[in-house]
Amino acid sequence: MDFVFACSDNTPQKFPIVRFFGRIVNGGAGIVVSCAAVQFLFVGCNRSSQEAQVSGRVTLDGSRIGLGMIVFAPVGGGKPATGSIAADGSYDMKTSYEFGLAPGKYKVAVSIRELPKNVQRGDQPPPGKLLIPAKYEQSATSRLEYDVVPGNNTIDINLTSS
Repeated sequence: MDFVFACSDNTPQKFPIVRFFGRIVNGGAGIVVSCAAVQFLFVGCNRSSQEAQVSGRVTLDGSRIGLGMIVFAPVGGGKPATGSIAADGSYDMKTSYEFGLAPGKYKVAVSIRELPKNVQRGDQPPPGKLLIPAKYEQSATSRLEYDVVPGNNTIDINLTSS
């Protein structure tokens, strides 16, 4: 940290100058930036502030199925977690922009649809044909309910066509 002398009302004063990523930040802002940078260093980089990570595979009658979406909705209310189902059926969950979700009981909804053909960028195509039974698209009717505990959770979901 450097200091500079300034004369605001003909009285010399000492203000800190902080160099932050090559830029000079003066006065009180310099102190705020310094404190924020130090706090970031002490907190560190964590993958997520959520306590539980959930991943797994979705199958239909034991066979891989995808591409699609999966939603874990907290039973007691709160932020749902969403995830994309890859072509191999694998998924992992996100709450907003963070990986993971809070521990607790969740109802699950799954949507796997045929991709529309000849879609151009900017188009709003109609939803494709549903590739799984419709009951799985709503957490209230899917009958899929899971307990998520702190730490890593692997939850494989086997849907049935009957």
